Amino acid sequence: MAWYWTLREGDCPGCGICADLCPHHAIDLPPERALPAGIAGACAGCMVCAEECPFDAIVVWQRASGVTA
Repeated sequence: MAWYWTLREGDCPGCGICADLCPHHAIDLPPERALPAGIAGACAGCMVCAEECPFDAIVVWQRASGVTA
């Protein structure tokens, strides 16, 4: 099963806490972007980003292999 994270853009101020804390480097906040971006395949589902986000702007979820949204 693959792990993913989704950003609630309306709740995210682009502070970068999630990118700083992600131990798997699944989140990036490049200087040219106002909001975090995902690194494909890097999320391990540890939920550090969602637990530490003071704005409750991140949802971590799992999808079975081979299933498309």
